[in-house]
Amino acid sequence: MPERACRNTSPRRTLVALCTAAVAGVGGLVLVPTGYADPAPTLDEVKVQVDDLHHKAEQATERYNAATDEMAEIQRRLASAEADVERQQAKVAELAADMGGFAAASYRAGGIDPTLSALMASDPGDFLARASVVDAFANQQADQLATVAAERRRLEQNRLLADEELNRLTAVEAELAEQQATVEKHLADAQRLLDSLEAEQRAALEAEQAERARVAAAEQASRGGGHESDVPPDVPASGRAQVAVDFALAQLGEPYSYGAEGPDSWDCSGLTMKAWAQAGVSLPRSSSAQIGVGTRVSKSQLQPGDLVFFYSPISHVGIYLGNGQVVHATHPGDVVSVDPMSYMPFSGATRPG
Repeated sequence: MPERACRNTSPRRTLVALCTAAVAGVGGLVLVPTGYADPAPTLDEVKVQVDDLHHKAEQATERYNAATDEMAEIQRRLASAEADVERQQAKVAELAADMGGFAAASYRAGGIDPTLSALMASDPGDFLARASVVDAFANQQADQLATVAAERRRLEQNRLLADEELNRLTAVEAELAEQQATVEKHLADAQRLLDSLEAEQRAALEAEQAERARVAAAEQASRGGGHESDVPPDVPASGRAQVAVDFALAQLGEPYSYGAEGPDSWDCSGLTMKAWAQAGVSLPRSSSAQIGVGTRVSKSQLQPGDLVFFYSPISHVGIYLGNGQVVHATHPGDVVSVDPMSYMPFSGATRPG
């Protein structure tokens, strides 16, 4: 599983060096340059920057997931196109073999045309015999020759389609590599920020993260490992939605990891995809594609199990629980948790199945 990386490009602190040098005309007085630097960023400032980097990494993660969806579809079409080429090659070869005689030789190897061969005969009787054969061949084989020509054209068309799909696959593979590099760069930048913290600051942040994981784990335990129908009673889940909710809640406290779809770590769309798969509903791999599945619903119509999407463009998704709460795989460095959906900018919702 690729390591997760979230990156923030909003520098909040800039080291400023103020240097002044002057030479006085009288007495040769030299003013020595003096440098000043802003203090190191505070813990709160680092948290803001790291959160921003994590969000940028998640955006890149979802672009990566969308590319994997596209690659899977291209691979399917490429396999189909290559199978078509193979079938056409066999069909053309079989038709050519069936033609026999001079026609097959002429078609396969560019040999002497039977008509030309007849005209080259030196003996009049031989000429008439050959001409008769040519006439009979023309009457019997014209349709077959036309069929072979048509099948050859179809074969070339299939080859072109296969080449196009192969080119698309190469482009998507490049996109996957680019997005993976982006995620990893964001992660490295976030880690450098965290490493810059003083020991006391780092300990405070780690304690905060540990508490969040503890609360998530306690929430999971209180729900019986996520297998009880313990969603807010005012908006009960039912049927397949309940299956999806139960599965997602069973993953509380497990870490976020970009590109992950279980069983022990998740990214946001990997969690929602697998949760609804347990209910027999197939979802695409990326959040931007998942919003196109099912029935769109407004915020006021939300029911447990609905997919809730955030940010513009869409780059995060969770599963609605009721009472304004969602269960979701948060971001790198965090875990699957239950949070108020108001923590993130709402962009839409859909009801799968």
